[in-house]
Amino acid sequence: MRFSSVILLASTLALQLPASVSAAPQLTRTLSNKTTLVVRENRTRPLVSIQVWVKAGSRDEQLKERGVAAVLARALFAGTKNREQKKIAEELNRYGGSSGSEAGYSYSLFQVTVPARSFGIGLDVLSDVVLHPRLSSRDITQAVDLAKSESGTMLQAAERASINPAREALHPGTPLAWPVAVPPLELGTVTQSIAERFYKSYYVAENMVVVVVGDVDPEDVARRVEIAFQDAPKGKAPPRARFTEKPFAGPLIRNLSNFGDTEGAALTVAFRAPAWGTADALALDVLMALLVESPSSRAQKRMIEKGGEFVVAAAQRAFEADGGTVTVSVRAQPERMRDAEDGLFALLEQSRSTPVTQEDLDAAVASVMSRDLYSEAEFSGLGKATGLAVLQGRPGADEVYFQRLKAIRPGDLVAVANQYLDMKQAAIIEMMPASTADSLGLRQDFEKRIREKIGINQAAYKQGPKVTQSAEPERVRRIDAPLAQIPAAPFDAGRSRVDLATLSGGLRVLTSEDRSVPLVTIGVYLAGGVRYENDKNNGVTTMLRELLLSSADSKAAGAQYRHSLADVGRLVPYQDRDMWGVSLSVPADSWRDALGRLGAMFAHPEIDTVSVDATRLLVLNALDKWLDDESAQRARLIFPTKYQVSGYRLPGLGNRKNLITMPFSDIEAWYRKFVVRGNTVVAVFGNVKPADVGPAVDEAFRDVSAKPFQPGTIAKEGEFEGFREKWELGGGPDCTVTLAFNGPLPTSPDMPTLYVINSVLSGPSGWFRQYLESNEFVRGATSIVSQAMDESPIIASMTIKGPVQEEDAVKLLFRQFKKIAYLPLTEEMADTLRYAKSNAVGSYLSLLSSNTTRAFQSARGEIFGLSVDYPVILPAKMDAVTADDLLRVGLKYFEKDEFNRRPYAISETRPGGW
Repeated sequence: MRFSSVILLASTLALQLPASVSAAPQLTRTLSNKTTLVVRENRTRPLVSIQVWVKAGSRDEQLKERGVAAVLARALFAGTKNREQKKIAEELNRYGGSSGSEAGYSYSLFQVTVPARSFGIGLDVLSDVVLHPRLSSRDITQAVDLAKSESGTMLQAAERASINPAREALHPGTPLAWPVAVPPLELGTVTQSIAERFYKSYYVAENMVVVVVGDVDPEDVARRVEIAFQDAPKGKAPPRARFTEKPFAGPLIRNLSNFGDTEGAALTVAFRAPAWGTADALALDVLMALLVESPSSRAQKRMIEKGGEFVVAAAQRAFEADGGTVTVSVRAQPERMRDAEDGLFALLEQSRSTPVTQEDLDAAVASVMSRDLYSEAEFSGLGKATGLAVLQGRPGADEVYFQRLKAIRPGDLVAVANQYLDMKQAAIIEMMPASTADSLGLRQDFEKRIREKIGINQAAYKQGPKVTQSAEPERVRRIDAPLAQIPAAPFDAGRSRVDLATLSGGLRVLTSEDRSVPLVTIGVYLAGGVRYENDKNNGVTTMLRELLLSSADSKAAGAQYRHSLADVGRLVPYQDRDMWGVSLSVPADSWRDALGRLGAMFAHPEIDTVSVDATRLLVLNALDKWLDDESAQRARLIFPTKYQVSGYRLPGLGNRKNLITMPFSDIEAWYRKFVVRGNTVVAVFGNVKPADVGPAVDEAFRDVSAKPFQPGTIAKEGEFEGFREKWELGGGPDCTVTLAFNGPLPTSPDMPTLYVINSVLSGPSGWFRQYLESNEFVRGATSIVSQAMDESPIIASMTIKGPVQEEDAVKLLFRQFKKIAYLPLTEEMADTLRYAKSNAVGSYLSLLSSNTTRAFQSARGEIFGLSVDYPVILPAKMDAVTADDLLRVGLKYFEKDEFNRRPYAISETRPGGW
């Protein structure tokens, strides 16, 4: 059940056992320089994630160099001996790639994700970043500043800031006491010499693990990685000093004042925890979800029942090979802090003496599974799961993770609560501004008050019958049993081919089997949007979509679908000018139930005056936010400028008058017209058996109307000559000029060329970037291909300093389109075309990084009348674009001849306020 109170989901500060991967690595090899290579071949998406794990993190820092691992994680991408920072980003962006880095307790991770066809580029950039960093004084200073900013954000809330002193109290004198976010003042002591020394000590070949996951050949990867890392520094990293923690004598109770920019009042209770990957670590992880995170968690219920004891609850875990820490924190109004103390202590003591129902256990396990599954939805997550298991000395543990989770029983949670959540072994930190605490008398006899409350709770919950709890040997044996079943041979994740089937009434089903992780995405999409609307009913599609999401879910005690569906998976509503719908990603064992709920939502919405009025408020609030978004207002002006008849001129959210006055009968009529089987595309992508999908979809959507889809007359723009122009006054000192030329239908053979032209203009090596670097008056420039059913115009926009340069900006935009029509990209200009094609193809392929985006792209292609193989065909066609194609399309859409342009629309936003 979903409650209205706010609750923060846990932030896993040090990764717990990652989610299951369905295949063993195809290749694990120690290279000639002693670097470890792990490759997972996965052909489900045309991408590859390349990661370098260095076995060095906060665990390896000395007291005087705390934070150096985090600083290096940010400094390496700042530049190498061969590439400036700008060139690193530009080179990856040119091929549709992305990068990232992070530092943990026992590792530092550097990664890039690129289209598989650009594996060599990604590997070259990443190996250069890790092996040849510049580490200049400026790089380190910038990295320190970035780390300070991120740490400051983390420590801004008292419920997070209080974790640092709790860890220090629990693990004195050991690396486990190191802060999860090093305070900015400490980070400021990290110097260039400290960073260089740490790098030289730990960034050596045999201390690195290279992980590659994606659409690659393992032996080809091994050959290339061997070459790329052949000059990795040699030598042995300093050995990690072993340590044994002394017994902890608690409870340790402290009342602390907020420091730095920390805000709010919070209470944190922290406990020592078992090591990474152990049976008890898994059970304790699930217990934290039951207490705080699952939709029906005990903290959720208590916030409702007790009304304001605390306003936020958060659980955080840090499981490491050396041991760990779990914390439960609550944020409260200072005047309610005594109540918050009562509530949190009761919650924790209750976990040791109250039975866990199977229903609550299932909800908690599902919460943990979902958390980890979504991180695994992309290849970078699969790589992290693989790399972390190898790094922690438990290779393959990730492959049986879900089996281990499902082996947990209710008695296990009570058992680990009794073993680890003993208030006599806790560190208790209360934090708020000193003046606030003093004015409320909260520091007076603080320790005495806390000890009394702990005693009262322990006495109260000891009464009654003893709760059943599992015995440790049996619990460990049961939860660890799947570890003996780790597959020794690689497992094919599939090729994720998309199949189309048409059911009765014209309902279309797209299916794609992808066994990479036990996750399924269900997308339901329909034609709709402003293309079908007019001035009188503008906003009706948004109202209908939100009305469906606001309807009651009979399987969730009447909770709104927007809440009940979000509780079981990752819900993503969608709407543009031509289509709308939702997608829901859920664990594979619950996809049928999720599909049934989606079918019920579309088949039986609550369309009545009460529901419609409630939805009006929701949409009006969204409209207000959109109207207050200056960048959105600048961007939307080109559409009512270019279109005078078509519904494309209308705002997607509608207008205030319509939203206030629209009768529910209009929304009901719109529902009956558009929510029919013939206008519905259901995409089911993920770990499913394709043969099961069609019948399941047919059953789930059996009550959706089978009458023909008849949207009625659709207003379309006629031909016009010359140009159309509008201008408005906007906030701020800048001017924005936006130019749009007519474009082809989405089914036109000109579309691939148009995407390449877009990259010629605004790609990483595009003409706009050149002007941004050479013209001070240009603040920003971009372009997009606005794909739509009736027309796909290319829209270019430039932001400039004030109105004085507006005329120059207009001329500049026009010149770029004229160059497309008349400047052959051959000979010395050939690289411009080559880079643009690489960017256009790579950027599109990068959109296919998860089944959520794959399902959307395939459904969009079906609604637009394109082939189900469109996501595969389009990149190939963009690859085939020639310089002559650019000239031809330029003359067809942008220029009639050297002296006359094709029809265009132009809009300007100038300073002066809305």
